Amino acid sequence: MRRALTQAGTAGRKRSTAVFVLLSACLWAGSDLVADERLHTISKDTVLQWVNQYQDATPEFQPGQTLTFEDLEKVRPFLPPGFFDEVAFPGVTIEIASTGDYAPHPVYRAATERFAGQTRFTADGALEGYVAGQPFLNDSLDLKDPTAGLKVAWNLNFRWQHYGQRAEKYYMALIRPGAGQAGSNTVPEGFIGGGGELDRLMVVRFQRVYFSHLAMLPDNNYTLPAPGAAEVEYKEYDEFIEPYDVRGQRFVVQRARDPHLTDQAWAYVPAMRKVRRLSTEERADSFLGTEITYDDFLGYSGRIVEQDWTFHGWKDVLHIMNSRHPHAHFSGPRGWVPNDRWEVRRCIVLEQTPKAPNHPYSSKLLFLDAQTYRATTVLAFDREGKLWRVWNYQNSWSEDAKEKPEGNHGTFVARFLGLTGIDVQNQRATLVTMGEMDYPQVTVEEVEELYNLNRLTEGRR
Repeated sequence: MRRALTQAGTAGRKRSTAVFVLLSACLWAGSDLVADERLHTISKDTVLQWVNQYQDATPEFQPGQTLTFEDLEKVRPFLPPGFFDEVAFPGVTIEIASTGDYAPHPVYRAATERFAGQTRFTADGALEGYVAGQPFLNDSLDLKDPTAGLKVAWNLNFRWQHYGQRAEKYYMALIRPGAGQAGSNTVPEGFIGGGGELDRLMVVRFQRVYFSHLAMLPDNNYTLPAPGAAEVEYKEYDEFIEPYDVRGQRFVVQRARDPHLTDQAWAYVPAMRKVRRLSTEERADSFLGTEITYDDFLGYSGRIVEQDWTFHGWKDVLHIMNSRHPHAHFSGPRGWVPNDRWEVRRCIVLEQTPKAPNHPYSSKLLFLDAQTYRATTVLAFDREGKLWRVWNYQNSWSEDAKEKPEGNHGTFVARFLGLTGIDVQNQRATLVTMGEMDYPQVTVEEVEELYNLNRLTEGRR
């Protein structure tokens, strides 16, 4: 009797899968409008219901398998609504890899063990007593704890990053649906593939350097031995290489160690031939016409105390944590679906709610890898609560890097490799890939030269 019921249940699942495949193929063959309308009905509650529905889901696939369009019902429990809909197209392939171990560097883990127990909150959610390492242990996260979301947010902010990331070239491509190919001869092979039309391509040099809370520098109070380093969390350098209308523009951004202070930014504009101070208060605005704001980078790059945070538990998701490529690859009928190997990762579900009443988002849901605190998939909802933007991030493991091994091996970093940022309401996307990228050792002399505002007019040296 039990065997007969099991066989009947299996047959029912097969029939459901067959119906899903048939209907989906018909929809894609005829028009994208139905799929787009379905995306517009997705809300925060839709995604949280998906989390609860598939909380205990067990994968019906194994490492080494390559899943196709016919296997999508096996994937549904592990890709959040909104992003799953982007992946559901005929011809899709999802290569399944083993779940890897990407533990951060031993010095970071040692600092976590030493200092995690002494970190506390001030009344407005800032940290008190934090020195280095992960501020709060994962074991301390509890759905009944009203501060659990804030703990996760600070863990995201102070995830292991070594001294910071450097990319000699990172590429940002603005893609729209179209009949032609989105390819370009000026980008790395495989970065832009499939359908879609390339609207704009930007190429940027980038380097971020962290100045404080550095787990590898206990002998210098966990701070870079540079003047004023104790007052700075990080500094960032950006220089535009392409296209011609922004070529030569250079920016320096400084994040203060005090989370209540606004960021400082300076820019050199070649047409004006001088360095100007910039306002950084419009961090919720689109970055150069892309589907990304300053605060959206890396999941969230804003100030923690400007948001409310809610912990919604844990969820296994499929994610590209250890890419087989030196840079992010994309494909699909619109050209903006990641094309790589995926693995099941245990993630933290975090809700971000802006405190500012005029913020364009009502909320965001972030799925954060529980071992590395790297963002996997992030969904943003407009002021009416409808799904607006979806970001899916791609990472790679420093110890497996074949490019620039001298700047990666030994750092034990889950490296940010790229992302797809999709505006589901307006049907366009921004693709990002990091080229010639590493997490280098830095010297005080190099850092002082890189961020010297008096030399900003000369470009990077």
